[in-house]
Formats: sequence, structure tokens, C-alpha cells
Amino acid sequence: MAFVATLAYELDPSTSPQAAKLLVAELVGRRYNDRFEGKRMPANVLWIRRAGEPSETVDDLRAKMGAELATAVAAVARAGLPIRLLRAWVQVTGAGTFGLLDVAQEKV
Repeated sequence: MAFVATLAYELDPSTSPQAAKLLVAELVGRRYNDRFEGKRMPANVLWIRRAGEPSETVDDLRAKMGAELATAVAAVARAGLPIRLLRAWVQVTGAGTFGLLDVAQEKV
């Protein structure tokens, strides 16, 4: 079965833009996507489509995503860039619809 999962995370405000950018690069290198149909995802949100083993549940995939995020954060820290992950959210789904919303921009 194929799953689609969304990962949203928050970094400490003291995390440099370079560290945040490297974190995205680390996760994209692990097959996460920072774009959908060519459009950028919101800041600090990535998604992935992946297949689970027949015995795996969405909880197993959630745990894998947590481990992948922790590994990516550790890689950024090893590069010498201070980074601190405050919190993260994972949504794993096996069916339904997903995609970016068209958001009308009001002129102020």
C-alpha cells in the first residue's frame, strides 16, 4: 500500500537560515519533497510518498519519519551549524486527497 505523509516542524528561532536550509536539503535527499506540482510547500513543511511493508502500520511509518528527521537534524549539527528542533507533526494517510490550497492574496 502506498502512503502519503506530511511533516511539519518548528525550529528554535536562534537557528540560522543556513542551518534551516541545510535541514531541508538533508530531508529532500531522503526523498521528502519541498514542492508539490512545481509549487513550493509552506515553510517548514515537507511531504513524502512511500510504500510500507505488508506488516507495517501508519504508526511504523510515523516512527520512521521521526527517526529520519532526527538523523537530518544531527547531520546539520555535525556540519557545525547550531540547530534545535522544537516540535514536529506527522500526518500519514493511505487514501484520500492531498495538495496545496490556492490562497488568494489580499492587497493591503
